[in-house]
Amino acid sequence: MTCAEIERTSAFLDGELDASAGAEAERHIETCKHCQALVAVAGEASEALRGRAARLRAPASLRARIAQNLADEAKVVRLTSLRPVRRQFWLGAASGVGASAIAAALALAVMVLPAAESLTASLVDDHVQALSSGQTIAVVSSNHHTVKPWFAGRAPLSPPVSDFAGEGFALAGGRVDWVAGGKAAVVVYRHGGHEIDLYVWPSQAVAPPRRSERRGYHVVSWRARDLTLAAVSDVQSDELDRFVRLVQTAVE
Repeated sequence: MTCAEIERTSAFLDGELDASAGAEAERHIETCKHCQALVAVAGEASEALRGRAARLRAPASLRARIAQNLADEAKVVRLTSLRPVRRQFWLGAASGVGASAIAAALALAVMVLPAAESLTASLVDDHVQALSSGQTIAVVSSNHHTVKPWFAGRAPLSPPVSDFAGEGFALAGGRVDWVAGGKAAVVVYRHGGHEIDLYVWPSQAVAPPRRSERRGYHVVSWRARDLTLAAVSDVQSDELDRFVRLVQTAVE
């Protein structure tokens, strides 16, 4: 691995960067083959672990004992002490360490997989960063025949794109951002003076909560076919629900 930014890319994968530094890391990853390889390694490992976790479920008694042990351990050891180990894993995996070392690190990674709540935080942070930077739209158009084809080759899926201007939600364009370690299509809508970002990415074992709120921003997520969708905005929750129903009807 020869890229001087590999440490920052690793920190980005671990969720250790603030919104500004994370945006810079994303821009670098888009043009760096070495960091793209690191992201691919991380994504494949995470997918494998999540898939296994979704298939296996420990008995309730075992889960209760583990939860109690973790609670006791937390009194002595802080979770943040795990972060250097996670970074060493991703750097080691990308630079060609032995298979046994990777297997051991994967076993540790099972303990620190990102929670569903962290996806909510990531979505809101990305939405806010896009708003503050003025880079919410990469393709500007209210025509779905223009916006939808734009994602081809830029996102790993074809997102649902419809214009709901007649219902008060006008299609404004789209962009591509990173969600859960991979690229996601973001379809942008305007509702009065508000922006609604519709994030779409391939379904995984971990998804954001169905409904959540962070720093005054509402997030509503759901799954349709093999996609996970999440609408993020500071509009009133009932208005966001109305938007979500329109999208769900269009996807069906």
